[in-house]
Amino acid sequence: MWYFIKQSFMSFIYLIFTAVVALVIMTVQNFWLRLALSLLNLGLYLVIVCATSYKEGELALRVRISNDLERKIIVRTGEDRPLKLKEEFKEWKGFIFGLVACAPLVIMLIIHAIIVNFIDPTYLNVGAISAFIYADFYSFASLFFGELASWHYYFSLIALPILSLSTGIPYILGGRKMERQRNIIKEKKRQIYGDEN
Repeated sequence: MWYFIKQSFMSFIYLIFTAVVALVIMTVQNFWLRLALSLLNLGLYLVIVCATSYKEGELALRVRISNDLERKIIVRTGEDRPLKLKEEFKEWKGFIFGLVACAPLVIMLIIHAIIVNFIDPTYLNVGAISAFIYADFYSFASLFFGELASWHYYFSLIALPILSLSTGIPYILGGRKMERQRNIIKEKKRQIYGDEN
């Protein structure tokens, strides 16, 4: 689990940085300017997250290739060699990075729902904290729904599919790029040296 938290940490840190920008954008009065700036801010964040995940996919596939070489040595010699199994490429891992980055949002919104529905309907602080951290997504709720209501905070849950896809798909593409490069190298070696048995 710590591996996923560590990998999701950068997405979360970038989220905080762009959240500050989103809060400034939320003070803009002109609807269209505010919408355009909110889209640009969210786009910037997603580009950073996608690029980071793409690179992580490439690195993870390198780890899998390295582990495969180690496995061959283990099979051939019987020697016990260490493998980096956590870092190894698996297509589903990229999606988990985005979901883990959204874990604080889900936890805060569950607490918000419990407080608002069972304790004090006027206490919105937990929802406000989630709106601050995930302001890139919440800014659209404040733009379209206007006056604050306790249910507006749940709009931030749109971050779950968006972040999951923005980490998962580039992670897979990064791994596939590395696999293509590896296949090209293997094919060139085969053309030069022939089939090695």
